[in-house]
Amino acid sequence: MPKKPPRYRRHSAPFRRSAFVVRNYCASTSGTNIRETMSQSAVIHLLLGTAFLSISSASTLGAPPQTALVVGFENAYELSLLANTLTDQGIDATLIVSADAGDIYENLVEVEVIRLNVSSQDDGSLEKKALRACEALLGNQKILRRVGEIQPTFTIFPAIRHDACLIPWARFISSNPVVWALGINEEHYAIQKTKMGIPIFTEGIYDRFWANVNVQRVIAGVESNFVNPGLKIAGKYVSNVGGTLDELYSNVELLLWGGDSILRTHFASLTQRFVEIGCHHCRGVQPLPSELQKELVEFRLGTIVVSLDKTHAELIKGVAKKLPQGRQGQAVAWKGKNMRFTGGTPENLFVHSSVDRQDLIGYPRARVFLSHCDDTELLESGFHGTPIICFPRNPHEKRNAQRAVELGFSISLNDDYSLDKVVKTIVEIHESALYRENARSVSLAIRDRPMPASDRAVFWLRYVARNEKSSIEFSPVDRKLPVKTFAEDIQLYIGILLGTICGALFAATTALTWYYQGRESKSARSKARKYNR
Repeated sequence: MPKKPPRYRRHSAPFRRSAFVVRNYCASTSGTNIRETMSQSAVIHLLLGTAFLSISSASTLGAPPQTALVVGFENAYELSLLANTLTDQGIDATLIVSADAGDIYENLVEVEVIRLNVSSQDDGSLEKKALRACEALLGNQKILRRVGEIQPTFTIFPAIRHDACLIPWARFISSNPVVWALGINEEHYAIQKTKMGIPIFTEGIYDRFWANVNVQRVIAGVESNFVNPGLKIAGKYVSNVGGTLDELYSNVELLLWGGDSILRTHFASLTQRFVEIGCHHCRGVQPLPSELQKELVEFRLGTIVVSLDKTHAELIKGVAKKLPQGRQGQAVAWKGKNMRFTGGTPENLFVHSSVDRQDLIGYPRARVFLSHCDDTELLESGFHGTPIICFPRNPHEKRNAQRAVELGFSISLNDDYSLDKVVKTIVEIHESALYRENARSVSLAIRDRPMPASDRAVFWLRYVARNEKSSIEFSPVDRKLPVKTFAEDIQLYIGILLGTICGALFAATTALTWYYQGRESKSARSKARKYNR
């Protein structure tokens, strides 16, 4: 097995400590005589040699350590996963979230978390909350000093409700702005702004029309409610903002798509810098905590994994009661916080808040996963090959639920979330091998790829840092120009042709109508004169 190359973080710290010791040592010996200084020079050479070895062993190419600043006024959990992945891959990451963002990844390793003095639970629209967070970030001198110490190579943030604030700020701190997108509306917004892809609508013409109208409505709402006020806030704290948002996006050289083609393909990439990293955090299963493992292994029919919110507490309690009990029964393992049940809990229901969700989903005895089916959870379920039952909360999660049914490792509840329906669906999936086999096929499709998603993300981040704008980009379009497809041109030509035909028919019909009306009125006048005589 080849030895894993050491990470930058492990060597940058010894170098800093060695330099610090040398600096202090030289200062402390400034008053000694020359002989003492000469005799102590060997120690200094030793320390400098240690520092040099630390640098040279960090990378065979001698690449300098790189850092990333991940900013999320929203989607704190998904962005915390990204920060953790970057740290695992040797890029030091710092995460900035709102003060009460409690839903960040529980097992962050060496990721510094900075919390803004703003609450995400305040009243107001998403745009107003984002504007408050923007001003809290740009106006905080303590955070600015800390960012100056970090000197981030990259500033990674969602496009929607972040761009007008953070693109000028990233340029101000001399960092490469990198856009991240997850969710249908967010993806369409990022694609339209970066011009790194084109949307694809596969439905009928009626559905395509309304889908496009909905996307444009969301984009227009964000531009009017966030972009314009956000640029004004950035102008208060950042010099030389200038230009429009489209001009600012010319500084964005990388788009990280947080989804995966196994979920949907609603757009086509126009450049290699449109990078799919959906399952960057997916990994092999690690052992469960010993106390939880001891509890679950007592139930021989396996485990039902749950990640629903606390509004489903009574439903899950009823499901646990209806499942087989005792050693020949099934356990229900629920990852959640602040769960409250009335009248106690069944002996086969276990609630844990600190266990890693992936370790539960990929647990060898897991039989089915009850989830809201957001993108991250659905990808984790597919990666680990565990059948899923979806409880969607919005249209986006309903599309994910439909996609899981299409892939064959889920059964739709058809908006019937009654206790009997849920238990019946769990039993059906448990007793049929078809759903597990389909889930394994999905798992193979995600795993069997030329390069893992985490490696793709790190490669392109380092590529952008190395080349910036000096490299040749083989893209079929110029990002400064509007992108039009052949299908759009055909639709335009058909529209012009139909408009011409309809206009000609309308003109001919109108002319004939006037002609016959004129003849009728003339005939009526002649009849009237004849009658008067």
